Amino acid sequence: MAQTGKTTSGQPDQATLEARYAAASARIRKLQRVEEGQAGALMFAAMAYGDTLNGSSGLRTLSHLAKLLCIAALFIVPNLLVIHVML
Repeated sequence: MAQTGKTTSGQPDQATLEARYAAASARIRKLQRVEEGQAGALMFAAMAYGDTLNGSSGLRTLSHLAKLLCIAALFIVPNLLVIHVML
């Protein structure tokens, strides 16, 4: 009869629990390393964007126009939705 990793009472044995714990903690450590890498990449991207923005007037203008577009959409879209629902 093959061993299933459970005791006679149906509970998992100690080796099974330790293996499950090791796998779960390894997965958590891997996800933590990925998140730390993403945070570092975000900081690098923000610093590179700031440096590029200071050096390029075209990018600065485009960035300002994008900001104005977002502000305009903030005021226009809700009004259009109200008009669409009421009419």
